Amino acid sequence: MKEKLFKPLKETKYLSAENAWRYRGIMRYFFEMDQKYRHWLSKEDVFNTLIRDSNFEDYTLDLCKQDLDMLTEWGNLSTKQDTSKVVSYQQFVNKQFQYQMTEYAIEIERMTMRLENLLFESGSLEPTLLERIKYEIQRIPEMTDAEEKIVGGWWSQLKNDFQRLNKNYQDYIRDWNSIKAEEMMQTQGFLMYKEKLVDYLRHFVQELQHHGVVIERSLKAFDNDEIDLIFEKITNFELSIPKLELKQVNREEIYAFEKDKFNSIKRFFMNQNAENSEIENILSMTNDIIRKIARFAVNLLEMTTQYSSRKEDYQKIATLFSEMEDISEAHKLSSQVFGISSYLHIVGELNRETESINSSIYHEKPMTMVLTPRVRTFRERIHKTAIIDHQEEKEKMRQKVLDERKAEEEVLMMYLKENIVAFENLSIIPETVRRTFLRWLVKGIHEEGKTTVTEHGIRYHVVNPKETRRCFLECEDGIFEMPAFILKFEEN
Repeated sequence: MKEKLFKPLKETKYLSAENAWRYRGIMRYFFEMDQKYRHWLSKEDVFNTLIRDSNFEDYTLDLCKQDLDMLTEWGNLSTKQDTSKVVSYQQFVNKQFQYQMTEYAIEIERMTMRLENLLFESGSLEPTLLERIKYEIQRIPEMTDAEEKIVGGWWSQLKNDFQRLNKNYQDYIRDWNSIKAEEMMQTQGFLMYKEKLVDYLRHFVQELQHHGVVIERSLKAFDNDEIDLIFEKITNFELSIPKLELKQVNREEIYAFEKDKFNSIKRFFMNQNAENSEIENILSMTNDIIRKIARFAVNLLEMTTQYSSRKEDYQKIATLFSEMEDISEAHKLSSQVFGISSYLHIVGELNRETESINSSIYHEKPMTMVLTPRVRTFRERIHKTAIIDHQEEKEKMRQKVLDERKAEEEVLMMYLKENIVAFENLSIIPETVRRTFLRWLVKGIHEEGKTTVTEHGIRYHVVNPKETRRCFLECEDGIFEMPAFILKFEEN
């Protein structure tokens, strides 16, 4: 048996301590934020969230600080000083900390969540997760006519593959945003490890991009009635499994639990309510990690190679000097190696007549420079110039802009039918019209529920700002896929 087996796990003390309900509430909040990639939190973040719960009505900031210190002492949280808002020496002395879950704490919270849902979950892991998930997703139409036993086995395999994929990338992103990763990237051994990491990132991203698009298209093609029928079969299969628990399992709970799992898979691969999918977030965070790795690698290389060849250079120069018998020759070599001790630089805006590198300064035409006295009282002579009236040119330009706007407004009004612009009903439109409509659309979505005004003074609003149905907008320069939004304009 390993020595670690006989050591007590003080990280689990918060599960059974006197104030376990407070500690567990804090750790669960840290875990949920960790899953959303907010790895570092301040005591104010924790306090402001906990007091929203009725169980923490009498909770105070000082009590929150004591709980965080105790969790840090038990090894559930790691800390670092937050200097981002320090503007004075006193604030620096009165240290303010940020907190992050340790690896032990994350695994303990995962264990507690599995215990809470132990009635529904089982586990099996397989390699090539993305390929298998793609294959299983594409089998959804087959499951509508399959037996409940087959559907249950198919769902168990798909669910477990997705859970493994989700856990792998979350652990990966969190590890590379920790202090331990930054400390490791500052060591010489990181340069040897960097190539393996880059290969892993490249293959990971390639697989994600290759299979993610196929999975997204497949999920969009399925009908909700098919999905509901499949999950009715999954619920029946789960109820048919004999379990040791005496408690009667609620059918609605099982159906909702399994359906939430499927919705999590959809959110992972598809955009939901104008929010990016998890795949897009993973790619963005992976790019940030790659930039961080490159930055640390460049710094290490610069520190390693900064003085690597100077010793040999100095030895070679010293040998050349020692082999010279004439002091005048040594002076000439010194002027080439170390430069002249006192010299004058002449700088000017010289327009050379040739770009030849063999042309000497003696072959160039002379240049005249005006020197000014180097005294504080000297002032350049001010040359007075008359103010030119450009009012006529401004008026012409103003009229030109107004004419262009008028012509643009006339073109745009041609596409308004019954004071609305339905993007799915538009015919082929010019590029300028598309840009204008999309600008109005973005402005109207940002003012959700309000009426806004175009640059031509026309009041309008977006009728369906949360539309998810897609359409294709044909333009002169291509086809644009977008939600089927509708712009509603006022009659006057």
